[in-house]
Amino acid sequence: MEPVERVFARDFAAARHTVDSEGGRGGSYVVTPGGAWCRRLFIVGALTERRGSGDVMQARVADPTGTFRVSMDRQTPDAGETLGYIEPPAFVAVTGRATIVGSGPRAYATVDAEALRVVDRTARDLWVQKTAGTTLDRLIALGEALSGDGDERAATTLRLYGTTEEAIRDMAGMVRTALAVVRPGTVPGDIGFVPRRDILLDALEEEGGTRGVSVEDAVAAGVRSGLSAREARAALEELLAAGECYQPASGMVKLI
Repeated sequence: MEPVERVFARDFAAARHTVDSEGGRGGSYVVTPGGAWCRRLFIVGALTERRGSGDVMQARVADPTGTFRVSMDRQTPDAGETLGYIEPPAFVAVTGRATIVGSGPRAYATVDAEALRVVDRTARDLWVQKTAGTTLDRLIALGEALSGDGDERAATTLRLYGTTEEAIRDMAGMVRTALAVVRPGTVPGDIGFVPRRDILLDALEEEGGTRGVSVEDAVAAGVRSGLSAREARAALEELLAAGECYQPASGMVKLI
């Protein structure tokens, strides 16, 4: 699996250039002014808007520095269905491909979502911390390139955007702004694995599943708890097979 990059929204939204991969294989990189070379991205932020339905949907996901444009189509039906169950505002994590749409003054960067799910603020804060670190590393490389000592990617970024010391200082200020929203005491830690069946079971209990809920409401409860729509449906099948719940009527489920 191709690795994912982390980049702040303000930096990504300012991207206007792509560079082909070596040999032209594997597609192009979206290059940001801050020195990120992106084919796939992992972003976490607040879902502030969603629109569209069916095969094509768009969303806006905000981090402390700006807003990402996110889109999904029939090639990623699970992402679109999952988005349909999420009511803004909500913290979400998105994995997808970086793309430049259009050309010239109207060009803009967007994330073609492959997957998304609901997360909590702690996940957002941890993402901000990690993204701040990788962004500062890129800015250091850009500064070295200005002195003639940077790596090839940093040097190419300078040529594309004409980056100056002042611009690097401004982007460092962007990082400080992002870190200011992180709650004190947030430290990286391991996130224990919880089976999707257990996640959905807890969600249904909170929804009053002992009285019975519709299948769609059960899936929606799973999505709100961090599952994708496909995972929530699979978890429901597992609960039914394990005898944890049953269907008292068509389209309904009830915990035992």
